[in-house]
Amino acid sequence: MKIGLFTDGYYPQINGVATTVEELKESLRVLDHSVYIVAPKYPKYKDKDPKVFRLKSFRLYRNPELRLSYMFPDKIFQKVLKVDFDIIHGFSGGSVPSLGLALAKLKKKPYVFTYNTRLNHYTHYFLGGKILRPKAVEKVVELYCNVCDYVVAPAEYVKKELIEFGVKKPIAVIPNGVDIKKFKPFKSDLLRKKMGLSKNDKVILYVGRLAKEKSVDFLIRAFAKLKHDNIYFAIVGDGPERKNLENLVKKLDLGKHIIFLGFVEHNSLADVYNSADVFVFSSTTETQGMIIPEAMASGLPVLTVKDKVFDQFIENGVSGFMVENKETIFAQKLQEILQDKGLRTRISKEARLQALKFSLDEIAKKFENLYKQLA
Repeated sequence: MKIGLFTDGYYPQINGVATTVEELKESLRVLDHSVYIVAPKYPKYKDKDPKVFRLKSFRLYRNPELRLSYMFPDKIFQKVLKVDFDIIHGFSGGSVPSLGLALAKLKKKPYVFTYNTRLNHYTHYFLGGKILRPKAVEKVVELYCNVCDYVVAPAEYVKKELIEFGVKKPIAVIPNGVDIKKFKPFKSDLLRKKMGLSKNDKVILYVGRLAKEKSVDFLIRAFAKLKHDNIYFAIVGDGPERKNLENLVKKLDLGKHIIFLGFVEHNSLADVYNSADVFVFSSTTETQGMIIPEAMASGLPVLTVKDKVFDQFIENGVSGFMVENKETIFAQKLQEILQDKGLRTRISKEARLQALKFSLDEIAKKFENLYKQLA
């Protein structure tokens, strides 16, 4: 099959959508499909893959850089028009998926849309949330999904949310895949070397964008309630909230125990996970949160705040932990995990077993079956 993946989120941008699209592309090619990607053009970035089409774009956001393609077809889009796709698949919403939808309608081809981002939780990026309200975004999502042929939700909870918005089109629940060959348990001291720590020091890890919706400030305040001694917190990632978070760390006088390591290449993340003792996450805006199964596949115990999206990964107390969204309770559970090596070992094994269910091969086959059903 000739499959077109239309996305605003793609390399060199580093986020869950970009990684998901790249990994799906590679997994579908293993199944002998011809897969093309259409994405925004980034200045000075060149693709080695001839089946990646880059459309002229403008910068929407500076840190990290986020670009959107212009809505009018350019010379590159003329080349896209010549490809006889069997399926067109859009991701997250935006200008490129919208062009993909228009192309599908023009050529009378099936259009699949994956709702990767809970857009109603991101209105603060548009004029401080003063103009575009969550309810208005939900209406737009409803209208958009209802002109697609099929909608994909990464989790059952997200499917229910889309139905509540008013989406009537068929919705398949297909989670994003995890590269279980890359993310697997092995010994690493990468973080301890970067942070100048000994093997006896305990390392708590967060990986992700430093943005308001990720609630990293919650993790910092929870960390402040721990008995620190030899406990350290590594924050990996960058984003618009970094300065505010660094100021919070200074205010709480935790500069010796909380280290901002900035952006780390995705290829190095396996080493990052395997050099920590526990992974923490406090966002409640995810459609899936691929960081969670990546950490679990690496055999890292995970502690999150309660969110139904994570139910597909975490069996509480068995393959990970979810607690109430309260700093004191989060800190208590975190202290318990750090103090009990036997508990960490048991959770680590179960986390890896759970993550195996989300291998890239299995997820690619589910998409292949959906495409064949529609083509």
